Amino acid sequence: MQGKKSLKQRIGSYIIPRLPVTRENFDRLRFEMNALFVNLNNSINPLAISKVVRHRKMKGLSVNVGAGPFGKEGWTNIDMFKFSNVALVYDCRKKLPFNAASVDRIRAEHVFEHLDKFDESPKFLQECYRCMTPGSVLRIVVPDLELFTRAYVSGSPEEWKKIGFDLEDLPWGLETPMDILNHTFRQNGEHKYGYDFQTLRKIVEKAGFQRVEKMSWGRSLDPLLQDDLENHQPYSLYVDCVR
Repeated sequence: MQGKKSLKQRIGSYIIPRLPVTRENFDRLRFEMNALFVNLNNSINPLAISKVVRHRKMKGLSVNVGAGPFGKEGWTNIDMFKFSNVALVYDCRKKLPFNAASVDRIRAEHVFEHLDKFDESPKFLQECYRCMTPGSVLRIVVPDLELFTRAYVSGSPEEWKKIGFDLEDLPWGLETPMDILNHTFRQNGEHKYGYDFQTLRKIVEKAGFQRVEKMSWGRSLDPLLQDDLENHQPYSLYVDCVR
């Protein structure tokens, strides 16, 4: 049985068709306008500038990129949008606000797939490498394309259930396995690329990381990176990248 539309979805169903642009282009424009404001604010607002300068002076940081509302206590939580636990509202696609060798670990949980593979992803990884201390770990968590394609090819409802999808009771907007694939790896244009371990390892190694290990939920080379979000467990790829 298909799930009911939320209030936000019902409002969107009324407004979006009446806009002069497609929904996907509207969402992209809205996101980039927010990014423009964030970058401008960090360039001219004295309070925002002072925050960035203060963090550039810090050492031994634990950084959570794209933290959203799930920022961790004792960590430097960064996101493009304001949340109560976010220390820095910052656009991390081209630069990170830290000095070289000042970060002891970085978590990027379900944020890397939002970066363009051929432009933004390499720059982000190079920035991570630059600011991390030798031997520190960058933990990347993304939807695992291998798990989804295996479920799709199998045609088995049980395989889909293993990664969190009941084909008899899908969320609103999803009707078929192909809908699930498109939602997971496109998400209305928000997701820019789908990864399996082989593909993720290659792009990470090109940024300079010498050791790239496939891990699992709650298991990391760095004990402080083991507290993964539980809701992403069934369908995620967990990778530790050692500087």
